[in-house]
Amino acid sequence: MVELSGGHVDKYRLDATKSRARSFAVLFPDSSWAGGGDKHPLKGIDFQRCGPRHLPIFRRKHPVTSRLQRYLCLLFFPLVLGTAIPSHASPTVIPESVSLAKTVEIADVHMHLVGQSVEFHKRQMDRNNVRWGGGVGPTGSGWPKPSEMTQALGTRYFFALGQEEFNRVFFSAGPTGLIDPSSIAFVEMFSVADQMLSKREAYGFGELHIDNSKSFSTHQFARKIQFDNPVVRKMFDLANKHGAVLQFHMQGDDSANNEALSRYLNEFPNAKVVLSHSMPYPRQLLLKELLSKHKNLYMELSARGSALGAREAAQVFNRSGPKADRLGLIEEFPDRFMLGSDTHAPYENKYDDVISEIREGLLPYLKPETLKKVAHQNAVAVFGLR
Repeated sequence: MVELSGGHVDKYRLDATKSRARSFAVLFPDSSWAGGGDKHPLKGIDFQRCGPRHLPIFRRKHPVTSRLQRYLCLLFFPLVLGTAIPSHASPTVIPESVSLAKTVEIADVHMHLVGQSVEFHKRQMDRNNVRWGGGVGPTGSGWPKPSEMTQALGTRYFFALGQEEFNRVFFSAGPTGLIDPSSIAFVEMFSVADQMLSKREAYGFGELHIDNSKSFSTHQFARKIQFDNPVVRKMFDLANKHGAVLQFHMQGDDSANNEALSRYLNEFPNAKVVLSHSMPYPRQLLLKELLSKHKNLYMELSARGSALGAREAAQVFNRSGPKADRLGLIEEFPDRFMLGSDTHAPYENKYDDVISEIREGLLPYLKPETLKKVAHQNAVAVFGLR
């Protein structure tokens, strides 16, 4: 790596900068430049600094005096020195990870029950080598009871409270009901939650939609509520007591909710928080900042491929591979990322596509030790799976 002012950039970018700077002599062949003397455009450029202000062509005393030439310099600069320079080379597969990606066991921490039979869910897990599934609540009508899933799958299924109750309250009382602990669905849930968490009949709470105002396919289900509220705080109390998990769907573009998340993570250090879909609409620096500050914060990667129709801008990976910045973030925090499917309606039959895309477009690009952690080891540790 080559250190630059304000950060780091790889050797590829440095070489590309030099190459494109030389092309200025082709675009603007001034005789004093062509001679390679003191006026040459490469003379005096500090390649430790890559901003346009550091090129002599933009200094007032440079011999290019023609307004037209100055205009053309500004016009072509983004093409010559800017947008054509990627900050990272495209990710490539790691040979040691290719075969492992095809066979490694997966823990699906965002597996909804989708109104199908127990056998339907078991078969889709078995044929995709998904060893564990759960982490969130049911979404479909006629879904099997969690006790039926546990009876059929044993500890392969890990149930989470709260999603069914959130949905019942939302459709009966709207967003305001979601912050009212006296809502009957919440009263019923909290009356049994302590015992269920204690007996490991439930592993936590999730998926709890705090803010999906721009990140859900149907506007009827969209909402945005204040994160710091009595219902969520009571869930944190219980999760902290039992070392349990809370999984939230929240967007990264609300500073008040982001600050509330940080306060919760500090106040309840034994509670473990998983951000569904690795937080839609985040700033890349926000994710890194949150992960650096809070050791009890985790990300899961459901609905971040192309199999469920996510916009390209929202994708972390697709069948062609992962985005370089997100791949770098996973490798920087290898203990904090997990996998998920999120095949709720109308995607009940997309499970195979989702898992195969993960095995093809993400896992082969991870270091073998990171691959195993992301595939299942992190989930085993966070949820206490057996």
